[in-house]
Amino acid sequence: MTGMERVPMGPPWSVDLIADLHAGVLPPEVAAQLRPRVEADPEAREVLQALDATLADLEALPSIPMPDHVAARIDAALAAEARPVAPVVSLDEARKKRNRRLGLGGGVLVAAAAAFGIVFAVSPGGNQANTPPAAQDASPTNTNVSAEPPLAVKESELGSAVGDVLKAQNYGPLETQDRLSGCLEGGGIASTSKPLGISPITLDGKNAVMAVLPAGLGQYRLVVLDPSTCGPDKPEGVLANTTIGQR
Repeated sequence: MTGMERVPMGPPWSVDLIADLHAGVLPPEVAAQLRPRVEADPEAREVLQALDATLADLEALPSIPMPDHVAARIDAALAAEARPVAPVVSLDEARKKRNRRLGLGGGVLVAAAAAFGIVFAVSPGGNQANTPPAAQDASPTNTNVSAEPPLAVKESELGSAVGDVLKAQNYGPLETQDRLSGCLEGGGIASTSKPLGISPITLDGKNAVMAVLPAGLGQYRLVVLDPSTCGPDKPEGVLANTTIGQR
C-alpha cells in the first residue's frame, strides 16, 4: 500500500493480511490501527497465535548443514562475481577512436562497417562473401538461464524442509490454487485456504510439490503431491501427509 493507506475493514480478515501484520511488513500507521482490532477478534487472534507457535517451532529445529552441492554452487557464483569485468565502452566512442587511428572519412567508415557485417553473417568456413547479412534477433529469448534445482527432501525428514517451503508461494507444475485443491481432495484432505507455503521439491529423488497447510493452533500439515498423478479421486497422487507441531 502507498500514499494514503486505508486500514482494511473487518472482521473477517484474510490470513495473508494477518500474516503481513504478524511479520511487520504493513505501514506503521496501518499496523497501529489494525493490530488492536485483530487481537480483539477470536478467530484472527487464533491465527496470530498459530503464527507465533510456528516461529517457535522453527527456531527450535536443529541446525541443518548446507548440502555439498549448494555450497559448491555458492562458491562458484562468488568466484564468478570476483572475476574482473571488461570495461564498458561506448560504441560511438570506439568508432571515433578507430576513425582517428585509420584516418578514414565518414563514408569509408560506413562502407567498412557494412563489409564487416557481411563477413560475420557468413558461417565459419563458408565462401558466400556476397550474401546479405542475416537479420539479427537482439531479444534475449534464446539465452539459457538455469533455474534453481528443487529442494531435495527425504520422506523421513520432511520437517527439515518446512522453513524453506514457508518462504515460497511457488505452485510449480501444479500452477494454480484450484489444481492444488483438486489434488488435496483426491487425498481426502479438506483445505479451502491458501497454503502457508508451497514449493516444488524432490522427495527421495522423485519430482513433487510440497505444501504447508494450517492445522490448528501451533500445528501445520505437510502434504507432498505427485503433480503427474494427483487430482480428484486420485489418492495415489499424495506421496506424504503428516501433521507436526504442538498438540
